[in-house]
Amino acid sequence: MNTATLLSSSQRIAPATQHLMRWQEPLATRLRYGHNLPGQVANRLLNVELGLYLLAELLPMAPPEALPDLLNGRESAYLKRPVWTPKQHRYLSRCQLLLAPYKDRATWFNALAKYNTLPIGPRVFTLNANGVYRSGVDMYALHERLILFRRALM
Repeated sequence: MNTATLLSSSQRIAPATQHLMRWQEPLATRLRYGHNLPGQVANRLLNVELGLYLLAELLPMAPPEALPDLLNGRESAYLKRPVWTPKQHRYLSRCQLLLAPYKDRATWFNALAKYNTLPIGPRVFTLNANGVYRSGVDMYALHERLILFRRALM
């Protein structure tokens, strides 16, 4: 199975934005070595999962494909949203910075497709044919990721 990067090689991370990925450590390193993931795949896996987590927190009924609309503040997924708490607004604001590349629909769809090709072991979510996602790992790993995502959004 090819575990290609979740973003194309032409979209390298700029040095000025590398500090935005610090929230992922040390879990990204542990995933990289524990599951033999090449290069930045572990970091990008966590970025995709952060996007899915944000959707679950803010728009639980929205499909995974709705993330770019949410990050850009447009389309029906965003416009028909429920009333959010200040905490939820902070989550969105933080993710607009952390997940800026995924404001582009093609980039997000490509990342979702590549995420779905990764082995089940390192993934928290499994995307089914209907686009609905669910937890696919043991409770310890799920709890660890949820704590990581909450800290990233604070």
